[in-house]
Amino acid sequence: MRLPRLKLERVLVLTGRDAVKISAASIIVAFVIFSIFLLLEGADAIEAYRNIFSFAFNPRLGLVTTIHRSMFLLLVTLAFILPLKTGFWNVGVQGQFYLGTVGAFAVAYALGNLPAGVLIPLMMVAASLFGAGYGAIAGFLKEKWGVNEVVLTIMLNNIAFWLIYCLVIGGPWMGISESESRSLPASAMAPTIGKIPFTVPLAIALSVIFYFLLTKSSIGYQIRCYGSNPSAAKYAGMNPLKLLIFVTAIGGAIAGLSAYHMWAGDPSFGRIPRPEGYMGIGDFTFWGIIVGLVCLLNPIAAIPASIFIGSLREGGAILVRRLGLTFGLDNVFVGILFLTFVAFQFFHRYKIIRVKKRR
Repeated sequence: MRLPRLKLERVLVLTGRDAVKISAASIIVAFVIFSIFLLLEGADAIEAYRNIFSFAFNPRLGLVTTIHRSMFLLLVTLAFILPLKTGFWNVGVQGQFYLGTVGAFAVAYALGNLPAGVLIPLMMVAASLFGAGYGAIAGFLKEKWGVNEVVLTIMLNNIAFWLIYCLVIGGPWMGISESESRSLPASAMAPTIGKIPFTVPLAIALSVIFYFLLTKSSIGYQIRCYGSNPSAAKYAGMNPLKLLIFVTAIGGAIAGLSAYHMWAGDPSFGRIPRPEGYMGIGDFTFWGIIVGLVCLLNPIAAIPASIFIGSLREGGAILVRRLGLTFGLDNVFVGILFLTFVAFQFFHRYKIIRVKKRR
């Protein structure tokens, strides 16, 4: 039996329907691969997946946490999407999140006696401004002197991490425990509706605003033009310095705002945890890069993508406890999922077709 002849053909136009099919196929492949790991552990794969989603979306168990973490993931995804539309890889979302943390907590500690209606907006503005300023530094250096943005933003991430470390560990923000900060005042915590902080609908609204900004506005047109052909954009009279500072500042502002959502939107936080704690949450910001690529830099598509990935993160953690699996296997699942997402990006550019025999 002769095998069919196959060849690669370049995809000229990737439709939204095709992109959804490719993403769905990558998810199915990830589930199949992880099922092998579950079988090696002696676990029932169907039961494991049922546990993941029943925990993540159960109102009595993990639903509130899933929503909170998913919206954090949505915000950091938006912080990545906008700069990348110009070709700028904002790997510095982590550092901008840390600077947003500094801004929000500085205002809360200094003005903690103010009523919530005044204090909360001030914290959000400070978090956004600190993140925006930190992001704009990278945009300025990239365009002004051609500094590599990946190396630059990773260095800025480290500076921001150690800034928080110095403020908390033996610093002016140290709480009762030497490894954690003082708690935020009660008036600084985000108001909730049914345990859901108001920052959740705010994150969704920002996704819609970003979509219309990128597709319906003149600045969005400039961003897309510069991202597709910087030389042509410059020739058309666009100012690349102003454009890069704008997108990196806005991206940084959203990353900074995510800090207020993370720390003040969840009553179980309310303080900066020990270094390995806030470093772990900071590392979670890198997931926004994967989500942004999976949704093809579409702010609207980022909403369901963030909820799906967020549910897997929260529901996956229950596997170890409920089924007695090896510690860290939930992270293996997420890693496999990300690898398949990245691998299937290949089919955004190429498709496999069968070569017909000549008669």
